[in-house]
Amino acid sequence: MLFVKNISKSFNRKKVLIDISFSQKEGESIVFMGKNGTGKSTLFRIIARLMSYDSGSIIFKENDLNKAKTLDRNKLFYLGHAPGMYHALSAIENLNFALNLRSIYIDQREIISALDDYGLSKEINEPIGVFSAGMLQRLKIVCARLIKWDMILIDEPFSSLDNDGVEMVQKEILSWKEKNKTIAMVLHDKSHAEQFCDRILNIESGIIKEI
Repeated sequence: MLFVKNISKSFNRKKVLIDISFSQKEGESIVFMGKNGTGKSTLFRIIARLMSYDSGSIIFKENDLNKAKTLDRNKLFYLGHAPGMYHALSAIENLNFALNLRSIYIDQREIISALDDYGLSKEINEPIGVFSAGMLQRLKIVCARLIKWDMILIDEPFSSLDNDGVEMVQKEILSWKEKNKTIAMVLHDKSHAEQFCDRILNIESGIIKEI
């Protein structure tokens, strides 16, 4: 499904990623680990085509992402550290906007039900600018539930969550695995990594190694 070959990236002449190569099969879950600043988030942003790179190639579902049209990337979904949503809009407005961008039309009752599952139904019409970091993280996972993706890139899915939130996201990820979804995650907790992944890849000094 995904083939990353010899990806290199530098910032101000400092090499962050050096000839990164790996492949991921359909239905496989891979966790990326490594110390802060080793390039994990940079790699995900490059694959999602939110950041340029110096050299290499990325093939997703037989399409070269460097040349592909937006439609060819439609089934690749990225969730980074930032919410990637509009703070002046409400939770339901943001979700509808994200769905409309991908030409996905869902009954509003299903959206409200998903928000309720994540404890966000009381704030459904509040601008998300008033949300806590944990609430924004929950909202991002609701978006991932509703979007129709074949592969997800998710950077630290448990960030800022309380115990209840962690449990909710754990169940969500396990449900994705049961549906044979293809998942790539950045995690720092090895116990979480071992619970959810088929493989762990460690990035150290810009080089990728399998654990």
